[in-house]
Amino acid sequence: MAHFLISSSNTIRTTLHRSSHSSTVTTLSDGSVDHLNLHVDTSFGVIEPSAPDSDSDDTKVQSPSAVTSPQLEVPYMSSYQEPLSDEARTKKQEELFHSIIDDKLGDIPVRLIDTTSGKLCSTGELHAHFKESRSYKEVEMKILRANQKVMKATVDAFFEYAMFSHRWSTTIDDEPTYDHIKGEESIYDLKTPPGIDKLQQFCKVARENQFRWAWSDTCCIDKTNNVELQESIISMFSWYRLSSVTIVYLSDVIDEESFRNSVWFTRGWTLQELIAPRLVWFYKKDWTPYIDSKQNHKEDPRVVKTISEVTSIDRTVLNQFVPGLRDVGSDEVKKRMSWLASRKTAKIEDMAYCMMGIFGVHMPVMYGERKNAFVRLQKEIMTLTDDLSLFDWVGEPSELHSYFASHPSCFANAPAGSGRSLSKLSHPRLFASKVFASAVGSTIVMNIKKLLLDPPHGHFIANGKMNIPLFVHEVTNLIPADATCPPTLNDDGSIDYLVKAEGLAEVKITTHKLLPIMFNGENSPHYRLVRMWDSKLIPSEDDVKKVDEDTGSGDGNGDGDGEHHEGFIHTPHWLDKSDVLSPMATAVSHNAVVTFMSRLRQPFVAQLLIQTKQGRPYERVGTRERLIAVPSSGSITFRGIRTLSVR
Repeated sequence: MAHFLISSSNTIRTTLHRSSHSSTVTTLSDGSVDHLNLHVDTSFGVIEPSAPDSDSDDTKVQSPSAVTSPQLEVPYMSSYQEPLSDEARTKKQEELFHSIIDDKLGDIPVRLIDTTSGKLCSTGELHAHFKESRSYKEVEMKILRANQKVMKATVDAFFEYAMFSHRWSTTIDDEPTYDHIKGEESIYDLKTPPGIDKLQQFCKVARENQFRWAWSDTCCIDKTNNVELQESIISMFSWYRLSSVTIVYLSDVIDEESFRNSVWFTRGWTLQELIAPRLVWFYKKDWTPYIDSKQNHKEDPRVVKTISEVTSIDRTVLNQFVPGLRDVGSDEVKKRMSWLASRKTAKIEDMAYCMMGIFGVHMPVMYGERKNAFVRLQKEIMTLTDDLSLFDWVGEPSELHSYFASHPSCFANAPAGSGRSLSKLSHPRLFASKVFASAVGSTIVMNIKKLLLDPPHGHFIANGKMNIPLFVHEVTNLIPADATCPPTLNDDGSIDYLVKAEGLAEVKITTHKLLPIMFNGENSPHYRLVRMWDSKLIPSEDDVKKVDEDTGSGDGNGDGDGEHHEGFIHTPHWLDKSDVLSPMATAVSHNAVVTFMSRLRQPFVAQLLIQTKQGRPYERVGTRERLIAVPSSGSITFRGIRTLSVR
């Protein structure tokens, strides 16, 4: 029998005995079973390993040091850990409790009003109030038995708070500010300014509904502190989101009709105050509930129907909105912008800042930048999504970047979508015939396959210009629709032009300014109708499979076009032999090319670009209506992708 000896320095000797010839199962003294005939000798003292008999055929296991040393001594390593003392466990639990408190204080507003006393409290004062509370002391007394779930529930319950949403007075000085209530013992004792009654009533309603803490944007932010102001604006969506209730005061509402016409639905900041909270209560002018219910007013069918009709926000969005742009559908950017399109804010910059939480955007707040704030918002959105509806707007472009809208109102009225429903092509099967084979050469097919294998990587801004992958249609003629000479604006300040571009049917556009007329010569302005590259043009495997099924080309029996089929790889017989054998020809199926080309043949949202002089960057021309371009009938062409720099 071989002996494996581990001799420790702490006088505990552990000797392992293993038989290499026996499968005997040994029952140890503690009742456990040693299936490998492996047992532990825990007798005390340090001994030398016994030498095996010279005629033993057992295998010796030795460390390198054991070759020259008759004795192998290895420090005893145990996985057993001594239990923490009560003092150490208490310290660890206290650290966990305090970290939960700190996290909570970091998530809620930096100041809250104590609705019991009427005093405005800072973060430090909120912490002190909690430490003095009965719930805090109960956890401290049972700290060793309290788990993380209990701690978090205790903290959350104590810091439940109500948020206030309202329409500010037209006279801003009427609203109570931070300077009015800081240092005051109670807001309930104040008599001025005139808007103090509204704040007091809000706090009373919150207190009556068992909410100790309350927040109002008029007085809980020190707007003279730029750091605090910026943090508050960036965090405001999440503050409303995490609130226990948002109390909305509608000073102009007395009945259902006035509710529908309330000014509250026309303000920019109230958009997130409607969408973000999970629980909303509406109160009328006399501070009575709009509906007699403590349930979520946003879930009342009658209220939701009215709100949806007034705001054009889908009913499901009101209660299931997810901020940010991760995993959103197409046209989501335009849809959200349209919610803001008809709203107003006192400062033009707030038209951008009030949307940061809705889009999940974080950017510096810089009052004084005017319309540039909305451009910065669009830039940030562009980095988060490839949704091209960001560029699907009408009206005047921004002076900073012509591919960005100048104002949220540019996203109003025009329907979202790419215009595919306008297509006269009922099915891509049109191209899966000899017509396609005769109309498109092998070089074009290979170029399409190259594009599908290595598509453009999207648009980006560099050196103050946007670099955009586009399908480009050169404009051959642009003339005023009215033969008036010289061209003049209509009474409504607009003018119509007829535009003819290569590969497209003639289209009429309406602009708000006179465009330079084209002429023969180097100094003539240069126009292009363009289509932005969209990754959704690339057919999925399911799209290709559907074409296979509908055209009968996926059964391996041919469809009369002399094609050779290998699974989902379809190679037209009319390709050159060198193309058939190339990796490119087999990497992308013929029907993938067919589907892609059919999508290019459908009507699309286009933009008109102008280059005033040769060598200058292109600029987007603002149009009053959405520009839908229709590919012209006749020969089938593929223009490829070009990347243009647009100011």
